Amino acid sequence: MAMAGLVAVLGGCAGTDGFSVFSKEKAESPFGAYLAARHATNVNDSGKAALFYERALSDQPDDPAILERAFMAALTAGDMTRAVPLARRLAVIDPDERMARLTLALAALRDGRFGDASAEMDAAAPGPFTALVGTLTHAWAAVGAGDKERALEKISAFEGRAAFALFRSYHEALMLDVLGDREGAAKAYKKSMETSGGGSIRVVQAYASFAAREGRRDEARSALTSFLEMSGEHPLAEHELKRLEAGEALPPLVANAREGVAEALYGLGSALAGDTSSNLAELYLNLALFMRPDFDIARSLLGGAYEAQKRWADAVAAYDKIGKTSPLYLNARIQTAMALDKLDRNKEAVSVLQRVARENPDRIEPLVALGDIHRTKEKYAEAAAEYERAIAIAGEPTDRDWTLYYARGICFERLGEWEKAEKDLKLALELSGEHPLVLNYLGYSWIEQHHRLDEALAMIEKAVERRPNDGFIVDSLGWARYRLGEYDLAVKYLERAVELQPGDPTINEHLGDAFWKVGRRIEARYQWSHALSLEPEAGREKILRTKLDFGLEAGEKAEQEAKAQSQAGS
Repeated sequence: MAMAGLVAVLGGCAGTDGFSVFSKEKAESPFGAYLAARHATNVNDSGKAALFYERALSDQPDDPAILERAFMAALTAGDMTRAVPLARRLAVIDPDERMARLTLALAALRDGRFGDASAEMDAAAPGPFTALVGTLTHAWAAVGAGDKERALEKISAFEGRAAFALFRSYHEALMLDVLGDREGAAKAYKKSMETSGGGSIRVVQAYASFAAREGRRDEARSALTSFLEMSGEHPLAEHELKRLEAGEALPPLVANAREGVAEALYGLGSALAGDTSSNLAELYLNLALFMRPDFDIARSLLGGAYEAQKRWADAVAAYDKIGKTSPLYLNARIQTAMALDKLDRNKEAVSVLQRVARENPDRIEPLVALGDIHRTKEKYAEAAAEYERAIAIAGEPTDRDWTLYYARGICFERLGEWEKAEKDLKLALELSGEHPLVLNYLGYSWIEQHHRLDEALAMIEKAVERRPNDGFIVDSLGWARYRLGEYDLAVKYLERAVELQPGDPTINEHLGDAFWKVGRRIEARYQWSHALSLEPEAGREKILRTKLDFGLEAGEKAEQEAKAQSQAGS
């Protein structure tokens, strides 16, 4: 079968099922390589997809469908040594293919061939894609050529388009700064700050750098301080403030056309980072890194994009490229550890965090991450000890420390040290301004103890009001009604909780208990059986089996006996 025909046949074979049908084919053959590439694409492994598509092209080197897929896989993976030659081949077959032309334009601009970069973008088919990316690439190519008039003409295409207002003012400021137009840059920077509301770290960094270079260091300091007051913490803003305090100069955020285009691509990747249904953020961030390999904020965001897709190994690889001198290094090491933990490389994760904690004895972040890792492994004593160290460093509790006391309170509650737990949870409630998570946990704990039920119910109702689509919080409300003997209401809320959080064993067990109380015993046993299949905590499995075999009352008796044995053992 010709490869073009194969594409048509498999066009609807989404997911891994399409691959498994042909799993016996050898990936070394063009046919098998194509199937392997499709499978790799479906599991978000763009690097392997690019490799296999390249093998598939050996049979049909000019097949436009295979060529386009090979190119996009290489581009998404950031494999520009493959992507650029493939873009050249694709542009011959499909002369106005937008992404191929953008890639060739970027390669030209990267090499200082600014006229060629503009020509490549001129050849791209018009559309929403070229309206933003193409315009900015054109404009930065003009900056590279020293043509201010053409750069401003190109970027003026954003006039009257509200969605592009910040891109225009920000990049106009950067362009005029690079071109040495201090008066024009000052106006554009001011406008970009107004458009962003001072809430964009890149805009604030660029503005502060320009102000400092113009001798207005107090103005630069004020912009960075205001940003931190608004956002809480940010390593880049904190780093720039330290440099100002030390009397150091702040270099331009963007020094040339290549870095300017990288900034534009990063902006697009940042805007798309919340969309985990596509790889567009990954694609643009990798293009930004192609233009500026030392672009740590883009690399950090790329690692975050991989984490959002549960691509933990790719996240580790991205974070590992952020060097020790970067303000983002501490965060990169912490995120590396969290990703390693997800890969079941727990010892490595702990080792990374312990090393970072030793290197940064005044920082709480690695200690909190250690506590979180121990807590997810149900090592509550170890977790509480790490939170204790973090609390000692933090000093007098402030509003932003509520999560420390909340986390330690959970550990104490799990360890059966309720007096300590209640103290921490009450403080967390006060510091957080009654955050729904704290309202829920403290209220739920009181309900489990048959203590202060009315107050606990009111707290959980408030939490549900604030987070109506949080299955765990809705479960707490249903369980409160159950504890109060209001079984019909309990069923109502617990059914909703299971809809919101179908994979949680505790919520399914709660619903089974409520079903039993209202006489729906077949459904009760179904929920208990389902809870068993969801890998409940070790102590719950025996209780669930008792409920399945002998009913709710026998299960409750088994639970009481287990608690008595636990207390006797402690």
